[in-house]
Amino acid sequence: WRQEVCYRTILLLRVTMDAILWSSTDRLKWEEEYFKFDPERDGGDKESSRVSKHFHLIKQLSHGRRSYIDENFRSPINFSHVLRQIIMEHPYCLGYKMPVNEYRDLLRLVEEFVKAFHGFRVLVFTPYPFPLLQMSRAVLFFWVYTMPMVLLKDYRLWSSVLIVILVSFGFIGVEYVSMSMDDPFGDDTNDIDEHGMSLLVYEDIYQAIYRTDGPDAAVGLRNRVLDRYREGRELECYRNDLKGYDIWEPREWWCEQKPHDNSSHEVSLKTM
Repeated sequence: WRQEVCYRTILLLRVTMDAILWSSTDRLKWEEEYFKFDPERDGGDKESSRVSKHFHLIKQLSHGRRSYIDENFRSPINFSHVLRQIIMEHPYCLGYKMPVNEYRDLLRLVEEFVKAFHGFRVLVFTPYPFPLLQMSRAVLFFWVYTMPMVLLKDYRLWSSVLIVILVSFGFIGVEYVSMSMDDPFGDDTNDIDEHGMSLLVYEDIYQAIYRTDGPDAAVGLRNRVLDRYREGRELECYRNDLKGYDIWEPREWWCEQKPHDNSSHEVSLKTM
């Protein structure tokens, strides 16, 4: 159960970072239809494809056309639902029900993650007012290009050229810095390395599993994550999950096992 929680936590973090990176690097695909059937990727026609019924039913539940930017930023929400579900199914694996404050704290951490993700969502989806941007740049370039005419009255030619170069470098440089800060995510050298930071979190989770369940469990978790990486970027893996049954139907071990009676566990805690 702990390994499953850690694995789903890593997938949640990975799909979140991939969605943020995708929003910056693939802007041309923002408005493409998400639920459009692709015979090459989905295999054959709609009747004989390996796409599950859930994928088509989810499309029917939508109130309009859903683009890639809509569904890609919905992927962390869906993964957080799966993680919450696994946390609440702990009696089936642990054999007893955790104290309320313990699994409540786990759910609270997932909630805080989702709140932080909504902060990123606001940053991506809130556009800078175009009239303000247009007017500020028009005034900036008009002022920079007309300033030499004023300087020539009081300064010599080379002094005016030097002042114009320095002032233009400063003001236009500040404008480029604001353009870069408007979209701090991506694969440029000065962008935030969200993928590198997420890898550090993966390693922290491996070490926690190593200390709790031993090296075999940590290596097994890492291999599961690497297998997921081999399938492609996480947003594509998420779309494959939507086309399958994994996140829509309970796992077999959830259905086969029944919650154990935790009375003996409570007695053992009292006697310790």
